[in-house]
Amino acid sequence: MIRVRRAEEADHPAWAALLAKLHDDTSAADFEAEIARWVRLPEPYVAFLAEDQAGIAVGLIDARVRNYAEGAPQLRAAYVEDLWVDPDHRGAGVARLLLGAVENWARGESLDWLGSDTWPHNAASIAWHGANGFAEVERLIVFGKPL
Repeated sequence: MIRVRRAEEADHPAWAALLAKLHDDTSAADFEAEIARWVRLPEPYVAFLAEDQAGIAVGLIDARVRNYAEGAPQLRAAYVEDLWVDPDHRGAGVARLLLGAVENWARGESLDWLGSDTWPHNAASIAWHGANGFAEVERLIVFGKPL
């Protein structure tokens, strides 16, 4: 049985550890510092953890309110920033449970749009998004340069 709950301050180390598994170029310690900054932003930034029967975090989703999301009918929109499920728990609906928690949170924030993104080459993520009610609204190449 998987239980999904909103992360609290005491969960920041677990949240950071799961993010480090998703983004292997950043350490859990670095993510802990980032999380401390994220939760102080003026717009809400939340995480939900999926825990197994032993209380071990096996999945994570974090989301925030953005002032713009591609395809959104209004300017303010919820946006999934990260989603990760332990490989041993994939295919069992854990990601869908996490997504449901974010959707409920976003509705509670009076938001009517949930955005998300993935890399164009990530076929599994694209398929998952489609299977969970997302529709592709835009393809984009992002540029930047140092000043």
